[in-house]
Amino acid sequence: MNSNQKSTKSLYDIFFDVCIIGGGASGLAAAISVMEKNPTLSVCIIEKKDEIGKKILATGNGRCNITNSSCTELELVKAFLYNSGIVLEEEEEGRIYPKSGQAASVVELLKWKAKKLNVAMFTNCHVFRIMKNEEEGFDVHIDCANEKVFIPCTKVLLSCGGKSGPQFGTTGDGYGMVRALGHTVSKIHPVLMPIECEGIKASLKGIRAKGKVALLKEEQIIAEEFGEIQFTEDGLSGICMFNLSRYIKLDENSDVTLSGGFRQYSIEIDFLPQMEENEVIEFLKERRFFMASMPAELYLASIVNMRLGEEIMEEVLNNKNCTIGNITYEGIEEIAMLLKSSRFVVTGAKGWKEAQCTGGGILLDEINLETMESKLAKGLYVAGELLDYDGPCGGFNLHHAWLTGIKAGRSIAKAMAQNKVMGE
Repeated sequence: MNSNQKSTKSLYDIFFDVCIIGGGASGLAAAISVMEKNPTLSVCIIEKKDEIGKKILATGNGRCNITNSSCTELELVKAFLYNSGIVLEEEEEGRIYPKSGQAASVVELLKWKAKKLNVAMFTNCHVFRIMKNEEEGFDVHIDCANEKVFIPCTKVLLSCGGKSGPQFGTTGDGYGMVRALGHTVSKIHPVLMPIECEGIKASLKGIRAKGKVALLKEEQIIAEEFGEIQFTEDGLSGICMFNLSRYIKLDENSDVTLSGGFRQYSIEIDFLPQMEENEVIEFLKERRFFMASMPAELYLASIVNMRLGEEIMEEVLNNKNCTIGNITYEGIEEIAMLLKSSRFVVTGAKGWKEAQCTGGGILLDEINLETMESKLAKGLYVAGELLDYDGPCGGFNLHHAWLTGIKAGRSIAKAMAQNKVMGE
């Protein structure tokens, strides 16, 4: 498709007051919010995929971690969801899900609400350009069923997501559109994803263990997390690793290679964060005394995952068949060190397909964060993942999508009402 080719006609010769690009969480929230506040308006959603809300279906492993009790302006988002028929239930660490535990129920309720409010929805339509028109509005150019058409409108909301999860239609199209309208986009990078590491034995694959995890850059601690660690065939996963991945940033103006950039980082795992290393040593000495006749492979049983304990013992001992009583003091100190500070060099990250969110994006100081309107292009609004915001796992990013969509929708409705009063 040649994006420079002109669109020859308006879509079905229909004019819309508001055109929303992207039918995900922020787009649906905006469309519903516009029509709730001003039902006389005409609103459409243009979605690249064949279904509205596909990315929502993947959140929370299909359960939809919809928000978090620690999020800002929580009551605003909860009220919106409740009024859309979504019943919420809070779980551990403040994570909030639909009571059904089904993301599909969230999508169906929001789609039904949007249809009831007469929001037009166009799927399988790819937006490739937004242009200011002579009427001080916009022409949204789309490729729909291999036919290039355009939709004239007064207000445009870009809610088409970042680049994470391209299988759901989020391939970064919005960044080019906002750049063309004068906006600045900071360097984007995938975040909330597994981390690839050197030194992960194949035998560790599938092991899950809890502990404290630190991300270091050139031996300096950048961030720390507590939680479950999952060993994969080529690295480390789990929520704590996803959160740490937000802090792995490769310098833009550096001569360091991509591989070298990653290798500046390392992961250190403490499997016994409740104890100091000297306490672990004393504990292991005592344990050696009363378990002396047992096989060495059972030394760490019930302390950490059994397979993990066996791997640690195998790394320290030359003789797999020895008893616990044969372990030397030097061996105990080495075991304690591995329990307290196992270190793995970062070699890469999984990338856009496995990332849950996009880091970087449209600079926040170019957007009015109360209305979500552009400060550079009047009538243009932005919501969701396109913005330079990324939060930790636990519902924060989906909350951001709902919140910015609600704010944009309400602001658009208010602005359109004022325009009509002034005679526009």
